[in-house]
Amino acid sequence: MKNNTKIFYGEFIGSCFLVMIIVGSGIMAQNLTEDIAVMLIANTLATGAGLFVLITSISDISGAHFNPIVTLAMYFTNKIKKNLILTYISAQILGCMLGVMLANFMFDLPLLQLSEKVRPGINIFTAEIIATFGLVFVIFGSLKSGKLAVASSVATFITAGYWFTSSTSFANPAVAIARTFTDTFTGINYLNTPSYIIAEIIGGILAVYLIRKIIL
Repeated sequence: MKNNTKIFYGEFIGSCFLVMIIVGSGIMAQNLTEDIAVMLIANTLATGAGLFVLITSISDISGAHFNPIVTLAMYFTNKIKKNLILTYISAQILGCMLGVMLANFMFDLPLLQLSEKVRPGINIFTAEIIATFGLVFVIFGSLKSGKLAVASSVATFITAGYWFTSSTSFANPAVAIARTFTDTFTGINYLNTPSYIIAEIIGGILAVYLIRKIIL
């Protein structure tokens, strides 16, 4: 199988399962309790566990980016070639979109529904910059220690990020786009999605700048 095809499948499957885990666990929690704190705990644990398993199992296939910001960071640090960017990002966005549709379907909801959950404010914008910066920095800081170190570092950072950032640490434009289409616990209103993506790009740029200075 050609490298591009393997990468596409790896990123597509990983991104699809990532969003199914995020959205599906949020819906399950919402169905089981009205306590917001318990919902977030359930959503956090599922996401952290899912990330560890997905990164560990798919990293040898595609690098397990599951995130356009991570892919662009890899390109700007000379870890992947330019011709692979479209393969990565298209697979990530398409995989995330399938993931949200499957999560909605599994819980007997419309395949696609615009979220009404607003996430506005400069404080949340700043939180998403910090979350994305931290994610990219943690990935590059743990790369030399192997895939298990990366998987555990990313999983635990995002687990923490759910709680220490007011944005709940999306840190991923493909995931933000997908979560626009579920009107459930993990959704985001389409009017807020662009600001999340802009914040994530800023966080990624800042991370790459610092990584080139002190890690590479």
